[in-house]
Amino acid sequence: MISPEKKMVAERWFHEYFTQGNVEVIDELTTEDFVYHSRIGDNPRETMKRFMEWYRSVFHDDEWELNDFIEQENKLAVRYTGWMTYKGGWFDIPANDQRVKETGMMIFLFEGGRVKELWCENSDAAILNELGAFKKDTHEVF
Repeated sequence: MISPEKKMVAERWFHEYFTQGNVEVIDELTTEDFVYHSRIGDNPRETMKRFMEWYRSVFHDDEWELNDFIEQENKLAVRYTGWMTYKGGWFDIPANDQRVKETGMMIFLFEGGRVKELWCENSDAAILNELGAFKKDTHEVF
């Protein structure tokens, strides 16, 4: 059974932070020494807030579906699907109000009811492909 408290934190992460762009919720949901482990290194709360400023300038009209929850001890894994409208500002890709789809998984590590660490694997390359950033027919699709 999934902890209702952990599930609520994940839901708030997507619906308040992503959909609404509410950066203040990060302070409520995370520990003071929170770390987001990204491909380019470890990031504190402030980096997450700056990311959201960029994200809100590039994508609008988010819709998120939390597909699966898996809980083990103090971790909660969430598989998600999101749809958003691209408004421009990413790698000089022109915008035509394209609706794109993101899929991914997040792993939240909890301490004292708050998120202490976060990992995320998502489909950024698929979004770039949808936006036409890659040359056509440069790779096979399985």
